[in-house]
Amino acid sequence: MNEVPVRRSVPSEESTRHFDPILLPELHELYTARAARLRELATGHELEAYLRLAADVAQAQAQAQAQAQATVSPESRSNAVAVDPVEIARQGTWVTHLDTMLDQLIPGASPAITPHLDALRAMSTQARLDAGLALAQHQFHSVSQALAPFLWAAFSLDVALAARTVPLPVASSEESPSCPVCGSAPVASLIYKGTRQGLRYLHCSLCESQWHMVRAKCTNCADAGDLDYLSFDSTEAVVRAESCGHCHSYLKVISQEREPNAESVADDLATLVLDDAASAEGYGRTGLNPFALPDQDL
Repeated sequence: MNEVPVRRSVPSEESTRHFDPILLPELHELYTARAARLRELATGHELEAYLRLAADVAQAQAQAQAQAQATVSPESRSNAVAVDPVEIARQGTWVTHLDTMLDQLIPGASPAITPHLDALRAMSTQARLDAGLALAQHQFHSVSQALAPFLWAAFSLDVALAARTVPLPVASSEESPSCPVCGSAPVASLIYKGTRQGLRYLHCSLCESQWHMVRAKCTNCADAGDLDYLSFDSTEAVVRAESCGHCHSYLKVISQEREPNAESVADDLATLVLDDAASAEGYGRTGLNPFALPDQDL
C-alpha cells in the first residue's frame, strides 16, 4: 500500500434524469449483504478479526429484524409521522433487539469478545436505556467503547424499522448534509450501479436510509470549487476520500461501478487507514461508522 494518497480530479456531474430523492433499502437484504461484504473484505486484512465480528453483528441484525417483523401486528405499529431517534431511545423497544442479537452472538463469540457480550447481558434495563439515549444524543464519551457498537446496532435497527413506517419527508430543493429521515450523519456516499448508474446517495449511519446528492460538490458545505479525491494504490480505487478545501472536511465515496459488491458500512470500515491519511492532511471527517464510533461527543 502506498504511503501517500493518490489524487484525482473531480468527477463529472451525473446526467439530468429522474431519480428517487430518498431510498429505503430492505433491511434484511441490506444487513445480509453487509455481513457478506465484511467477510469478503476480512480475508487477509490487518483488522480481520474485527471485520468478522462486525459481520456477525450485521448478521445478528438481520435475524433480529426478521424476528421483529414477524411479531409486529398492524395494531401495534406506531402512528408517528416522523422519526425521532431520541424518543425511540427513551421508549426502549430496541432493548428487545439487543437481547435477540446477544442470543445469536454469544454462542460463537471468541474469548476476547465474550466478556463484553456478558457485560451487555448483565446490564440493567435502565443502564441500557441510559446508554441508548446517550448514543442518540451523540454523547459518545458516556458509553463504553467496547459496548457501544453492539448497543448502536440494536438501537439503529429500531430506528431503521421506524423509518420504514413513517411518511417520507417532503422533497426539498436543497440537499442536506444530514439524513432527511432521522437527522443523523452519513457513513459515506455510494455511487450506484445498475438502474441508478452513476447517481450518488449518502447512506445514513443510524436509520439506513439513503438520500441523493449530486456529485462534484462537498457533501458538507456544498462548495464545488475546491474538491480533491484521496485514495490508495490507484486513482480508480473503489473507496476514495472526497476532501473539501473550503470547509476542510471529507467524506468517503464508495463506488459500486468499480466494485459491484461494495457496501457503505463495510467498505468504509475496511479503509480506516484512509481516514488516518485524510486526517493527517488536515481534514475532519463528517461521516460516522457504526463500528468505529468516536470516543468524543459530536
